[in-house]
Amino acid sequence: MSILSTGVSGVMASQSALATTSHNIANATTEGYSRQRVELTQQTPQKRVGHYIGQGVRLTSVQRISDNLINTQLRNTLTINTNTSVRLEFAQRVDNLLADETTGLTPVLNSYSAALQDVADDPTSLPARITLLAAAESFTGRLNTVNQQLNEQRSLINGQIEATVGELNQFAQKVADLNSRISGGFMGTSGPPNDLLDQRDLLLNQMAERVDISITMEDDGAVNVFAGNGQTLVMGNNARKLLTDHLSGDPVNVDIGLQVNANGAPANVTRQLSGGRLGGLIDSRTNVIDVAQNTLGLIGLTLTTRFNEQNKLGLDLNGDVGGDLFTLPAVEVYPKPTNAEIAVPTVTVVDVAALSASDYRLQYHSGNFYLTRQPSNAVVTLTPDPTQPDVLIGDGLQIDPAAILAGAPEDGDTWLIQPTRTASSQLEVVIDDPELIAAASGALVAADNTGSAKLIDLRITDASAASAKPAAIVVNQDADAVNLISISDGAEVGGATVESFRVTDPEQIGLNPSTLVSFDATKQQFSVGGERFTLDPSGVTTIATQGWEMRIRGTPENGEVFTVAVTETALETEEPQTTTVVGDGWELDIQGEPDAYDAFTLDLSAGRNGDNRNMLAMTALQDTFLVRGKETFHGSYNSLLSNVGSETYHMQIAHEANETLLSAAQAQYQAVSGVNLDEEAANLIRFQQAYQAAAQVISTSSTIFDTLLNAVRG
Repeated sequence: MSILSTGVSGVMASQSALATTSHNIANATTEGYSRQRVELTQQTPQKRVGHYIGQGVRLTSVQRISDNLINTQLRNTLTINTNTSVRLEFAQRVDNLLADETTGLTPVLNSYSAALQDVADDPTSLPARITLLAAAESFTGRLNTVNQQLNEQRSLINGQIEATVGELNQFAQKVADLNSRISGGFMGTSGPPNDLLDQRDLLLNQMAERVDISITMEDDGAVNVFAGNGQTLVMGNNARKLLTDHLSGDPVNVDIGLQVNANGAPANVTRQLSGGRLGGLIDSRTNVIDVAQNTLGLIGLTLTTRFNEQNKLGLDLNGDVGGDLFTLPAVEVYPKPTNAEIAVPTVTVVDVAALSASDYRLQYHSGNFYLTRQPSNAVVTLTPDPTQPDVLIGDGLQIDPAAILAGAPEDGDTWLIQPTRTASSQLEVVIDDPELIAAASGALVAADNTGSAKLIDLRITDASAASAKPAAIVVNQDADAVNLISISDGAEVGGATVESFRVTDPEQIGLNPSTLVSFDATKQQFSVGGERFTLDPSGVTTIATQGWEMRIRGTPENGEVFTVAVTETALETEEPQTTTVVGDGWELDIQGEPDAYDAFTLDLSAGRNGDNRNMLAMTALQDTFLVRGKETFHGSYNSLLSNVGSETYHMQIAHEANETLLSAAQAQYQAVSGVNLDEEAANLIRFQQAYQAAAQVISTSSTIFDTLLNAVRG
């Protein structure tokens, strides 16, 4: 090879180096650009007279300065940082909403508690009763307001999920298009298409910001992209589209689906996706918004249910048994869109203490139904209702599948059950007459009971009989039955009435199935078995015997007066363990597991407007572990505040740490792939000088060639 060829090779090499350096300088601020450098090598030397003479230089490739390990680390850091940023954002919003004095639940709970105490202090005060109704309306109104604000955050999350999925689809298609261009000949002898690789890496980083992805490289240079737990987004030149729809049947939450095949229904991959913005949005919706709404709904549902039950156990100012204070929400049930049978079961709450702050899924398989809590998929044991074998009981829910079984369900049919999600928006105060607040005692639980049994409903079947005389109910020593101690009139009762009746020693009750209380007008004495009690001149005589105490007002005629009878009713052992005790003109439901000798009293006599015992029982509900059977109303709300606050705190720490890690990863990436303008300026001078020197070689070669030609001519 001639000197001219050697010079030309140098000029071409320097020109390529100058072009590459100029390209680096021009793209110094281009996002995702990786600096490039030329790779030069010597031409194959030529052997002459026993020696090898150099033949110049040649360009082997233009190398993109990039480290796959550093790129992967940057993508992972982007995924984590974006995820914690989104989770922190929504946790802070909910924390501020729930903890703020003007928007949170604590002030209205405190006002409601104070109003209850005011009525207990003076049960005849109409202003106090009016204030209680106003406090109850403030409580339900605040619940509804907080629920609406949480719904706004849920709508915002759903909208961002849809937008993020759309962006992922665009990025995935662009990656597939670049795969086609990269693998369509660029990876051969012509060298790698550096700028296209940079564009693809930038797209991969943008995808990583939105969801956790993993990447595999094909031999032809194409990359395959997988999201979450292996959901394929890009396979070679093909991109799969994600979609958003209500795939689970939830009419509010959008799910993320992946079209597996053209003819089949999309697979719900929401739970398989994690990390990045999409994972953060899903986590925030599930672990913050869902939890907050379900917990608030459970608090509201428990409070209103228990106060309804207690008000229905007392007497109002008119002497009537109280009714509901609040309307109770319906349980929401939604079929999965792919169900063969779209009918829904009838679901009601029969034991709010057993209910969890969760959604549920009911699934049909091989003629049986299975219930799981969401999102944990914990299995809930279903048992037949003791009175309706086809009706199922589990977690405080009564599920009647009659409407489903009337159709043609198929294996895999699923229904979403939401007992508390929308409860906060459905609660309302149902009464507007303050006289209907039942402050006086009707049916009460003894203060020293140790079992979990409670009174849930009192019904009057014969008003004339029910208001006549008090009664008591005592659990037997084996805790498998209750003894009703009731009083019936004798023929000679005359002007005497039973003013009160109470149990003093439950262990003695039940020994005598029937005890006669008679009056001897001559001796002015009551006789009970072998005991005698002298008529009290005050007009009220107290008779205490056999574990009970009865106060008789007035003077009866001579002869038989009252009969104290004991009748036994077996306790119900099947869920929801509700035992109905039938008395003279009334029925009383007892729910739960009582201990031996637990006692309950019943007094439906009118004219006791100053009696505040039922209102005291309502006031005591504030300090009773009623929510899930583990927490008070205030305690449950404080636990929610603590959980949201803890999530906010942990996300704050995690986000700050990830910001530092992201800065370090970006700095490391820039150190390897970034353009240093000072270095490129120096390279520009160096390659310019090389170009000029190579050009001088060409010029010298031309001069030598001309000299030789002139010598030959001469």
